[in-house]
Amino acid sequence: MKLFEGRINRYELETKRNEKDRTKDNHKNASDLLDSKLRTHANDNIKKNREYGSPVYNIDTIKRDIETTRKPDFKSLTTEEQAAKITLLKQEALPDIVGSVSINLKIESIKEVTENLLSRTIAPTQPIQELLNDSVLQLWVKDGIPLHKEKRDTCAFCRQELPHDIWQVLDSHFSKESSHLESSIDTCIASIAAEIRAIPGFVTLTGEKFYAEERAGFEASRKALDNALEIYKQDLDALKTALEVRKSSLFRIVAVPEFKHDAKEIVVHVETISSLITKSNSRSQTLEKDKAAARESLRLSDVASFIARIEYDAEIRRIAGLKIAAETANTTFNGAEKEIGTQESEVTALRGKQKDERKGADRVNVLLNHFFGHDGIKLEALDTPDKTAVKFQIMRDGKSAYNLSEGECSLIAFCYFIAKLEEPDSQGKDIIIYIDDPISSLDGNHIFFLFSLIESLIAKPIKNPDGSNRYRYKQLFISTHNLDFLKYLKNISLPNEKNHGGHQHLMIERNGASSNIALMPSYLRDYITEFNYLFHQIYKCRDQELAKTNHEPFYSFGNNLRKFLEAFLFYKYPYRDDKNDALERFKKFFGDDDAAIALTTRLNNELSHLESIFDRSIKPVEIPEIPKLANFVLDKIYVSDRDQYNALLKSIGEPERTS
Repeated sequence: MKLFEGRINRYELETKRNEKDRTKDNHKNASDLLDSKLRTHANDNIKKNREYGSPVYNIDTIKRDIETTRKPDFKSLTTEEQAAKITLLKQEALPDIVGSVSINLKIESIKEVTENLLSRTIAPTQPIQELLNDSVLQLWVKDGIPLHKEKRDTCAFCRQELPHDIWQVLDSHFSKESSHLESSIDTCIASIAAEIRAIPGFVTLTGEKFYAEERAGFEASRKALDNALEIYKQDLDALKTALEVRKSSLFRIVAVPEFKHDAKEIVVHVETISSLITKSNSRSQTLEKDKAAARESLRLSDVASFIARIEYDAEIRRIAGLKIAAETANTTFNGAEKEIGTQESEVTALRGKQKDERKGADRVNVLLNHFFGHDGIKLEALDTPDKTAVKFQIMRDGKSAYNLSEGECSLIAFCYFIAKLEEPDSQGKDIIIYIDDPISSLDGNHIFFLFSLIESLIAKPIKNPDGSNRYRYKQLFISTHNLDFLKYLKNISLPNEKNHGGHQHLMIERNGASSNIALMPSYLRDYITEFNYLFHQIYKCRDQELAKTNHEPFYSFGNNLRKFLEAFLFYKYPYRDDKNDALERFKKFFGDDDAAIALTTRLNNELSHLESIFDRSIKPVEIPEIPKLANFVLDKIYVSDRDQYNALLKSIGEPERTS
């Protein structure tokens, strides 16, 4: 209708519905996939999470942890920090570290003494210039004095006799002052050596005495302290070396070496270690609390690593976008559906104005008159007293009809049903029609007319412009217990199996208080009359080879042939007299030849009777004789009336005979 041109239609609504469902499914699938990843991670890490202090870890727990990791103050643990936290979880309570680290450096006092010794000036009473010029020689001489004085008269090196005044000369060179300086240098060197030996004992603590949290700090401070003390030791060694140089050349002044160590740095490291000792000792009281914090940090770091790996934030943004798209599509669909509802309400109102029950009554009367010849009975539409509806009144000869027969009731009801099928509400829909025994209480004439009505207005296909068939129904069911009506139904228009699903013949079998639906037997399904069936059984016996696969037609051949010929010949020669009518018809049709007489005799006396020749019933059927008789009869029928013979072949589904 032009009223709705440009407005939304059902196809567009279905498109919007599909779009709504698609976007909704996309959003749900994305959400479900993300939840599945979270559940999998939670399930795969149940054991680890229990170690982290979460006995129950599921998707709700991991979602809460994700929110925590997304806070600005959250910082994921480094690999080293994670290792320290894991070690802490395994940590048992340690005994307190007794004492503290205290280092008293003596280098300043030693330096003061060393500086005095290195700068002290002495001179020999009568110096030996040669020794002053060669400090090595001077030292060699000095070391040789105790080896020769009052012990030898000759030199132990050169075997020369010592001069008589050698000791007075040397004593004048090596005075008491130099001896005192040398003794002071030895004392100072000893104090330096003692300080050097004391350095390894400054810090004897090991990392095992500390908790994991302080252990790394202690190891770092201990290493830095060791490096600083190594430089301190080098400065002590420098002082010692300078003293040894002065000792080897007592009459020469030696410069004091510059120090490289940093005493303040050593103090800082000592204080740091002392602080770590205090902190480690106090950790015994807070160990369980620290473990709980470590578990949470490890768990949250694991969650942070997981959501980074699956790009959680990007997925959340994508799901949010899909949700917006789904909500938009849903809003669009709801608006379209509302518009469709408004349109359909308007259409319903317009159709209500178009609908006239009187036309339905007229259609029923046309069907009654055209198909059944009932012009005496009519259906009239009368307004109700309030004029809001229409009711029907059955009239007979202009008067209200009462006491209708069952047949009349059936006809009117069926015509009304046909009229309802032709209403606008029934057009263009996939209708399933079930017609249950429509010929109940009808006579023979009405049965045929009712079949004609079903065939022409329901079953007969409608031709499409392209030549294909279109049917008024999606499925059609017709049930009957009347064999005459069944005979007509075998000629009804049937849909083909390729495009329209085909057809099927079924029957209901009663079994006590219950019943079953079964396939219709072939004798009811395939043959319109018994006459066709008998012809088919005779036709099956034309070939002896068929007895190998189906012998039943051969055993019943005699009765089938006799009954068929009686019906066939009576239809061809419908008269009666005092003679043997059957024999006369046989002779008239087959001719006065020996074969016809022999055939008649075998039919009447052998193949179709056992009353007087009982012994034949205990003998095998003479199969070779039956095809001869069958072909003889079939050939005679073909020669007599080719058209009828080929029509019989067609009725049993066989091709036409041409010669």
